[in-house]
Amino acid sequence: MKNIRLVIDAGHLNTHHVQFACYLASLTQSRLTGIFMQNAPYQEIPHMKVALGTPFTETVTLDDLPDFRERQELLQEHESTFRAICERQGVHVSVQENPHEPLEQILAESRYADLMIIGSDLAFEPSDEKKPSAFLKDVLCAVECPVMIAPAYFEGVEEIVFAYDGNAAAVHAVKQFSYLFPELEDCRLTIVQVVGENEPEDDADTSKLARLVSSHYSNAHFKKLYGRPNSELFAFLATKQKTLVVMGSYGRNAFSNMLTPSTADPLIRSLNLPVFIAHR
Repeated sequence: MKNIRLVIDAGHLNTHHVQFACYLASLTQSRLTGIFMQNAPYQEIPHMKVALGTPFTETVTLDDLPDFRERQELLQEHESTFRAICERQGVHVSVQENPHEPLEQILAESRYADLMIIGSDLAFEPSDEKKPSAFLKDVLCAVECPVMIAPAYFEGVEEIVFAYDGNAAAVHAVKQFSYLFPELEDCRLTIVQVVGENEPEDDADTSKLARLVSSHYSNAHFKKLYGRPNSELFAFLATKQKTLVVMGSYGRNAFSNMLTPSTADPLIRSLNLPVFIAHR
């Protein structure tokens, strides 16, 4: 992996997310690009005026608006802070400003990224206070590269947990993570599968998965839980620290019983763990 992009709200720089992104960039020897998003498109705004009793329309640009200068000064301050943190950690860094519609631009950028890092609290509307926000959910459903949800604060990685439900999307996520982060091959790997009531267990499928992960990881273990997938997975992860969670498609696979928003959202909202999501 060589190309990591960190999505940043230009008005609210989270230095913990920057430090987490620097950890991943250092680990993989990748370039880190900070994408500073603004929820204020640079467009011409028509404004009605009257002169000599005759109404006319005058074009007003954003630099005419009262808070434009303050917003630009804050943007420059946050870009400087971002660069300084990255340079202190020896990370090759670049900055990209995107003053256009955030969702559209993030999805366009994801097409050309190996990995996109997004904070769990990302939102561009004051009214969008839920976590994950409606904006973040839209991003996760449509993004075109693997995504890492950054935790509120990061303590390191000692264990990787793969949430596995027997579907192709989950296996795809396992492979994508392995390809992007071969540096973590010696971490403890726990593959968690939740078996529902009256649900048959496929030992042949589990054996195939064991052969796959054994070619990438030296310390792999299986853990079977029984009950409702969302509650059992949450309970298993609730006491975990220094753990990275890997999940499959978010909101795309109607046949997945573990990797749905109803399962992923509580993890993003309540647990301080990084979450890797890869679409198939």
